[in-house]
Amino acid sequence: MLIRLYHKLTNPWLALVFGALAGFLFSRLASGLAALPPGAPSIFDLQLAFTPQRFQFVMEQWGEAAMQNYVTGMWMDYIYPVAYSLALAGFIAWLTVRPNQPPARWHLTLFSLPLIAGLLDWVENTLHLVMLAVLHSTPFVLVFIASLAAAIKWTLAVISILAIFAFAVLRTATFMSQRRNPKSDINVALLSRKDNTMKTLKKILLYLLVFLLVIAIAAPTLGYFGVVRPALPQLDGDLALDGLTAPVTVYRDSSGIPHIVAENAHDLYYAQGFVTAQDRLWSMESQRRAAHGTLSEIVGERGLKNDTFMRILGMTESAEADWETLDAETQSALKAYADGVNAYLAQAGNKLPLEFKILGITPQEWTPIDSLVFGKLVAWGLSNNYQDELVVTKLAAVLSWDETRILLPDYPGPDVIPDANAAALSTTATALLEASADWQSAMPLAKPDQGSNAWVAGGSHTASGLPLLAGDPHQGLSMPTLWYEVGLHTTDGQYDVVGASLPGLPGIEIGHNAHIAWAVTNARPDVQDLFIETINADGTQYQFNNEWKNITVREEIIQVKDGAPITLKARATHHGPIITDATPDSEDTLALRWTGLDEGRPLAQAIIQLNQAANWDEFRAALTFWQLPGMNFVYADIDGNIGFQMSGAVPVRASNDVKGLQPVSGADGSHEWQSFVAFDELPSALNPKGDFFASANNRPAGKDYPHFLSHYFQPPYRVALISETIRDSQNVTAADFGALQASVYSDINFQVARAIAAEATPANKQEKVMLEMLGDWDGMMTPDSGEASLSELALRHILRLTLDPKLGSATTDSYLTLAGYPYMFLQNLLDDPNNTWWDGKRAETMSAALTAAMDELTAIVGSDPAKWTWGNLHTFTFSHPLGSVGALAPIFNRGPYLAGGNWNTVNSGAYYADKAYSMGLGPAYRIIADPADWDASLSIIPSGESGQPFSPYYADQIDSWLAVEYHKLPFTLSAVEASAEHTLKLVP
Repeated sequence: MLIRLYHKLTNPWLALVFGALAGFLFSRLASGLAALPPGAPSIFDLQLAFTPQRFQFVMEQWGEAAMQNYVTGMWMDYIYPVAYSLALAGFIAWLTVRPNQPPARWHLTLFSLPLIAGLLDWVENTLHLVMLAVLHSTPFVLVFIASLAAAIKWTLAVISILAIFAFAVLRTATFMSQRRNPKSDINVALLSRKDNTMKTLKKILLYLLVFLLVIAIAAPTLGYFGVVRPALPQLDGDLALDGLTAPVTVYRDSSGIPHIVAENAHDLYYAQGFVTAQDRLWSMESQRRAAHGTLSEIVGERGLKNDTFMRILGMTESAEADWETLDAETQSALKAYADGVNAYLAQAGNKLPLEFKILGITPQEWTPIDSLVFGKLVAWGLSNNYQDELVVTKLAAVLSWDETRILLPDYPGPDVIPDANAAALSTTATALLEASADWQSAMPLAKPDQGSNAWVAGGSHTASGLPLLAGDPHQGLSMPTLWYEVGLHTTDGQYDVVGASLPGLPGIEIGHNAHIAWAVTNARPDVQDLFIETINADGTQYQFNNEWKNITVREEIIQVKDGAPITLKARATHHGPIITDATPDSEDTLALRWTGLDEGRPLAQAIIQLNQAANWDEFRAALTFWQLPGMNFVYADIDGNIGFQMSGAVPVRASNDVKGLQPVSGADGSHEWQSFVAFDELPSALNPKGDFFASANNRPAGKDYPHFLSHYFQPPYRVALISETIRDSQNVTAADFGALQASVYSDINFQVARAIAAEATPANKQEKVMLEMLGDWDGMMTPDSGEASLSELALRHILRLTLDPKLGSATTDSYLTLAGYPYMFLQNLLDDPNNTWWDGKRAETMSAALTAAMDELTAIVGSDPAKWTWGNLHTFTFSHPLGSVGALAPIFNRGPYLAGGNWNTVNSGAYYADKAYSMGLGPAYRIIADPADWDASLSIIPSGESGQPFSPYYADQIDSWLAVEYHKLPFTLSAVEASAEHTLKLVP
């Protein structure tokens, strides 16, 4: 094989091509190195560090930006060795080839030296990536081997260059000699070598190859056994832990779901904290830091915008106030949970998950306040409609209020209870919206417009004669996923519950116990208002009811990794924190009133009581404490009852002249919150006439409901399909519910396709073909559908063509972020051919939208219509925060995957308007609970139970989730034991 390669590389032109490529790559690499900080160590200092201390010193001197450039440019560092090794080997082959004779062994030996140097360069690069991944705890052996590989690489490269120079001199001397004396043959002398020299060179080559093989095997082995494997949790055997009062058994099934069996509540929550930390410690750490505003301590300036906003909001202070209002049982559960997390930290020692090694941090002990502040963060993402007020403000700056209201249509129905019916702040709004987008990028969990589905069918519709319940919250898709499945059981009978938990909070938020099942959707109540404050000249007072009141100031110090601490003065009025302090571009002063910052929002207490509820009355009693976030709950029990209950603290405003659509004056007192809607007056129903409930972020109750809840309900397409499917059905099974959760039918896309097919005029033969396809399309947003792509892009272009002339492109961009409103506005356009927003050009708009959609598809995926499938546009990746670093992406991220669905399909494939058409959120958990046989209940999460990328449970559920398949969710002790693949005994 070596001889064949030798002969192929004897062409000098080939060597020149590889040499030119090597030169080009070297110039690119050199330009990157030239950007290093003045006086920083050179690349040779990095390559020849030999000790972890020296390697870490070089990285610190380079700085984060240079290190990031080094990692992202590593792809060139893998091509460069190939180019230079083939160039050098080619020159050697060309200079030593003997026509019609086999190559001399020592020529082959020299020929192989640059190839070995290239392989060593690859080894060195790979080890550098591993070393960067564990920068603050790099094993000595990895640094030493990488440096040794670099030293040998350079030695072999230098020998190869010297050999080429020597052969070139000899070739020149031979040529000159032959011209003077043709009979002389210098090459004969050069080619005669002693046998012992041949043997020595062969041995050297053999030793080098063996060395390469050892490194190739040893490096990943050392990395796995030295860093990765020690961090993986113990799943079997016995484990002694301080703090337990009695033994606890943890069974794990084939999906890695822990089912905890304890003797009492304290040990149950202690064990839940322990096993959750085993699997999800990093996500718990990152989310509590995001909520507390301490991300900058570990990621530097990249976390500053998040930390600034969280400190201004005062999430930590609010959580501390909530703690004081909790009952003793909930406080005890939170303490036990925290003790369990800390028991894991003590047991793990320095054998922490890979993220902690990469960032060089050790987590502090978990506290009950950490659990509460994490709950605040989740609630924030489910209730932050203040951004919608800012968008409406931008609309009102260019339109009259009557025109603005047309773009904000009232929700048309149906409702969750099926038989229930008997402008001057434009610059500030833009600045705040931009700031919000920046800090939300650090914590996707906080992004707004997260949806869900939940429904329940009574026994008249089901095959079992008992209710069947389904739920699938739609949230950001990440690695690991938000939800963590767990079973909680005590032998004293106090707890017997299974389902999805939020890592960081004790108990289960979605699931069932032995008596009842429940699922939730975001009720989308308007629980935030922006107040325009009138501030005095020095910014210390604000006006309210003709009086000047002192602004409350709280000093916050943000610690920044590799930077100086930042002192922040968080200001607040009685309305709430002044959030415009988060951006220097705000011309006005806005304070945020949010129910989540009010004292006494005992979410944790609601969860603990909900898990123990045995009937409808106890279920509702638990939900009186679920004041944040506002949710729609569907309910089923083993006695055949089904129910619906909205929860949450919903403000009663003094004046509803704008009903939460825009910021209001905070100075005159006419828009104050007077009270909250009483729990017994929130929408609720038991055993309705239709024998089903369906909730998909739609309006909970009809227009005659006496209290204002919100303007921000999602379009009715999902709930209409769910309701229509269930209303006339009988003998429904879990498989039928699974098919409904898998539906990617979009009615609004179907209507757009039919309207274009009927009214657009084709400009050419290709458009005529596209119109015929749209006319025959069934409305299914499948990944392989070209019609789905055409309809989705045309839908957006119809909106732009009608809105841009009046709003302008930038304001239209903002409007499209409102998620629900654009679709309901479009529905009104489709229903009314004479709508003034068509400007008398409906048919022309349809034609232009089709052309624009085809042009956009051509620009994105090319001119071949066969490639215009929805999946080619609509992809998603399960992203980990550290997966944004190029070298770490293959370790932490999974994907991309082709996706179906959109905002308006039951199987959500929603994307954010600023990142069209990349899927941004979807079903973060699917459950089908069966009161007729709890062990027959089904569930699935998007990725896996574990947050550790080398765990078998990190990504094992992705394929099933994509196919909308499920695993059994065992509940009874016999089923749990039968499904167990691992059994861990936690003993005092």
